Amino acid sequence: MSMVAGKMDAVSVNRVWEEHVKKENRILTLNDQFCISDPRKMTVLPEKPNRTVPTQNPDAATVAAATATLVELASAKDVDKTPVDRYALPVTGNMDYGFFHRVNLAKPSPMFEHKRHPCELTDYAQEYIKSNGGIGPYISRLNK
Repeated sequence: MSMVAGKMDAVSVNRVWEEHVKKENRILTLNDQFCISDPRKMTVLPEKPNRTVPTQNPDAATVAAATATLVELASAKDVDKTPVDRYALPVTGNMDYGFFHRVNLAKPSPMFEHKRHPCELTDYAQEYIKSNGGIGPYISRLNK
């Protein structure tokens, strides 16, 4: 080991750590004696998370009232609505941006409408393929 003014190199530090671990492993022993003071008090299986205490079955009026309340409070009925229609105010921080903005569905500008119309060449190509039994001009006759 090279000792220079209280500093050790990486090899020396690793060697010291290795000796420390070996010494600790010699001292440590596993406890192989295990006993329970009173096995009758030990809970063998944990309680199920969905365990319920049985109660009396509710009558039809109570079930109907609970179902109506659930339908009123459930958000499943509003799935197809936009957040603006579902909530009166923004619920999360991300909803703050643009929550009260309504999109104006204006007619698109004709400058950006490029509808596809057939021309003489595409009409000719379609008729050519029909007349040849569904075979185009670029199909080799050898592939038949």
